[in-house]
Amino acid sequence: MGRVNTGSTFILYLVCISAFFASFNQNIYSPLIPLIKDSFHVSLTMVNLSVSIFILIAAIMQIALGSLIDIKGARFVLIPGIILIVVASIVCAITHHFAVFLIFRSLQAVGTAVIPLIAATTIGRLFQGSDRGSAMGTYQTLLSIAPAIAPVLGGWVGDQYSYHGVFWLLVGISVILLLANTLYFPRDKKPQKQNIGTKDIWNHYRIIFKSKLGNSILILSFLNFFIYFALLVYLPVLLTDHYHLSLKIVGMLYLPMTVSLIIGSIIFKYIQKVIPLQKLFTFNHLIIALSVVLFSFTSTSSLMSMSIILCVYGISIGVLTPLYATMMTNEFEHHRGSAMGVFNFIRYMGMAIGPVASGFLMARTNAAIVFAALGILFGILSILLLIWIRDRRRVNTIKNKTLN
Repeated sequence: MGRVNTGSTFILYLVCISAFFASFNQNIYSPLIPLIKDSFHVSLTMVNLSVSIFILIAAIMQIALGSLIDIKGARFVLIPGIILIVVASIVCAITHHFAVFLIFRSLQAVGTAVIPLIAATTIGRLFQGSDRGSAMGTYQTLLSIAPAIAPVLGGWVGDQYSYHGVFWLLVGISVILLLANTLYFPRDKKPQKQNIGTKDIWNHYRIIFKSKLGNSILILSFLNFFIYFALLVYLPVLLTDHYHLSLKIVGMLYLPMTVSLIIGSIIFKYIQKVIPLQKLFTFNHLIIALSVVLFSFTSTSSLMSMSIILCVYGISIGVLTPLYATMMTNEFEHHRGSAMGVFNFIRYMGMAIGPVASGFLMARTNAAIVFAALGILFGILSILLLIWIRDRRRVNTIKNKTLN
């Protein structure tokens, strides 16, 4: 693989920083929840609704925007998306009515949803082979850092300048990104269609859902993020109720998992150059299944053992996320926007459903049993889908030999 040119590297960091901001925008809101509740004099349920709506809209927009990017081009979608963030952030900063705040926070989610999708699509277009995998690793590393930094900064700015200050901060950053992307984000070389028909959009998604590899990644990514977010919301309950730790200590114990995610993304950048993606795919799914099962056995017996297992689990998640994105863009070279849109939608739905569904199950049985069952299910499903993918490749190899 030849050296990547300087222009591609610059665009890589531009889209990665833009995607970092998208994640930053979402995660900076968490520490503001009590402040929003008191400032607008609304119930905690209404404030939590603003969190859920943001995630739900971000998920739905992945489907809506994926084909639009493929048909009209990335720049056509990106610039209006950032403009929408600027306008929505300004209104959120100045309004004193919660209904208005909720509407424009939702519009902010629409604009924010554009950026990670375009970042992954652009990386797939600019890079090939192991360079693409390395670029996806850089992209995912920055996305992993945002959830660690954003709540800390959001809490500090919110304490000093209330929620208004946080949204004015988002306005300033989004204006800078708007200028940078307007000046430097590449224009689409091919003329784009002027009309978008339902048939055009459906054809893009039909191609994706006909692929065994694509379907396998979508199924496993849904269950993967379902388990991950189920575990995230269960941890503080476990640590406070069983181990009787303070919330300050609980927050500190999230740091090793965040760091392990970043380490996993960095590791992926380098190992994907020497280990075939298929082997990484197989190995990491089995490691995750084993980690979840071991977590179920150690969660109430040893804090140290549980922490080590969670670090291994976090590294595997950090490797798998850019691996999924790389394999999807490799599989769907001409429909990257649609493919990444479906992928993001599916994993966001896993994030949204996981905490609710697992909470429902844990209310009826022991949490250890729930996680053991999820780990075993994930392991069995991974093995079955891997066999399915290999059968497809074996058939394709036989067909190619016959044709030759």
